[in-house]
Amino acid sequence: MEVTIDSGGRLLIPKTLRDAFGLTPGSKVDVSQYGSAVQITPGGRTARLVRDAEGRLVARAETVVSDDMMFALIDSARR
Repeated sequence: MEVTIDSGGRLLIPKTLRDAFGLTPGSKVDVSQYGSAVQITPGGRTARLVRDAEGRLVARAETVVSDDMMFALIDSARR
């Protein structure tokens, strides 16, 4: 999906993605470099590695990703 950065350095996240990830005006996002790409992650929603009761490292996230969210993301990327 291609978007244009305006003269102020801003870009518009398409509505389908804003809706899929619950982004509303004033939402915080984390912006970081990922290889040769820019990654935008909803703030406070990244997975973290923790140890479970048996001492194994497991990923824990604060937000559940539903099938609908994944399908919306896949559909928007295909456009």
